[in-house]
Amino acid sequence: MVLMNLVVVSSLVLAQNGAVSGNGGPLAETVLRNPDRVIQATVALHIGLANEGSGVVVGKKGEKWLALSAYHLFQGKGKEAHATFFSAGNPPKGEKELMEVEIVDSWPDIDLVLLSIEAPRLPISLLQLAVARSLPSKIRGSTHTSGCDKGFPSIRSEQLVAKVLTTKSSGDIEAFYWEMFDASIPGRSGGPLVDCEGRILGICSGTDRKGKGMYVHIDEIRAALKRKGHFELLGKR
Repeated sequence: MVLMNLVVVSSLVLAQNGAVSGNGGPLAETVLRNPDRVIQATVALHIGLANEGSGVVVGKKGEKWLALSAYHLFQGKGKEAHATFFSAGNPPKGEKELMEVEIVDSWPDIDLVLLSIEAPRLPISLLQLAVARSLPSKIRGSTHTSGCDKGFPSIRSEQLVAKVLTTKSSGDIEAFYWEMFDASIPGRSGGPLVDCEGRILGICSGTDRKGKGMYVHIDEIRAALKRKGHFELLGKR
C-alpha cells in the first residue's frame, strides 16, 4: 500500500552518526535480544485463499489472542480470514491448523486494525508496546522488523530515517509514521517494528512514493487503542 502526500518532517531529535542513542544515552544496541519471542508473536494472515500479510500478538482476552495488523489487508475484502502461528526454528515451523480471525476494532485513517484470533495448541509469545514518545536510534540494527513475506516470519535489521507526518491515499487525516531506509516487502504489511528489547514501535503500513517503508507510529497506536478503551494493551505509559 502506498502512503501519499508527505507534508511534514518532524523535528524529532535522533542519534547522529551512531554516536548516541535516541535518548542521548550511550551507544545504541544493534542486536535483537530475543528473536525467538518476536517470531512466536508474529502471525501470517490469510484472507480468502491468499497469503495477504502479517500481524503481531499483543494480548489475550479469554481464550483468544489479540493482534495488531494493517487495516488495508482487510479493506473491501469481505472474506473469511485465518492466521498461522509459528514455533521458533530455522526456518520457523507453522502450526498445521489455521486459526479463525475476527476484527475487534479498526482505525482506517491510520491503517491499523485489532484482531481476535483463535488460540492454537503451541506456545505463543506476545509483545508489549513501547512507551509513548519513544526515540529509537537511527543506527542500522537498533530497530528490527518481523513479517511473513516468505510464508513464515523472518526478522530484518532496519535503519530509521525519521518520524514523519503524512496523509494516506485513503483519506485526508494526517498521522505520524516512522519512515525507514528500506522499502517494505509485500507480505510484511501488518508486521511489527521493534526495538532491541522486542517492544513494538510501529506496524508496517507499506511503502511511500520515495520507496521508503512506512510504519504506523507508536504514539498513533497507543492513542487509537486508548480512544476505544483497550487500556489492557497499553501497559506502561
